[in-house]
Amino acid sequence: MQGTAVDPERNDAAGGEVESLFSLALNARCESAMMWLYVTAGDAVTPAFDRHRGEAYDCACRAGYRYAHEPIPHLLRDDELRQAWAHGVINRQRDRIRNLIAANDWPALALPFPEQILETLRAGKPVHVDGHGLYSEEDSICCASPSGIERIMCAARDLSLADIEGFLADMALDVEWVAALH
Repeated sequence: MQGTAVDPERNDAAGGEVESLFSLALNARCESAMMWLYVTAGDAVTPAFDRHRGEAYDCACRAGYRYAHEPIPHLLRDDELRQAWAHGVINRQRDRIRNLIAANDWPALALPFPEQILETLRAGKPVHVDGHGLYSEEDSICCASPSGIERIMCAARDLSLADIEGFLADMALDVEWVAALH
């Protein structure tokens, strides 16, 4: 059913589907086969090998991005192509999360509104969100991740809505923290 896809990422300006899942998977498999011909010929360190490998990865990654809610096609079920598919799916999820963050749609991310958090922290009470903690310590606002990594977010007097939004965005995007001394 050309052009009836619910996902606008798959459609061109006229509403027609740009690339089908099958065509992306088939192109990825063909490029992968060309790559392996170079391997069997002993020419794995050539620009042609790199080009075919890159095209295979790119097609599988685009398939994962555009068709993230579909099962992975059998044509993509080898290690490199499966990894490229997964990378595309992850990129799709991250783009969706970034769009929700930009729209301040915290409920869609199952997160509280930043204003609520700010109000609670200014009242001197700790806040726990999805295993993460925010609390006052001396003159600072500190964060603790579920894995126990702590960091200073800002001075308590400088706490702003932007700080809370940044904290929530990091949570939503699964940004890993590095340990910070304080």
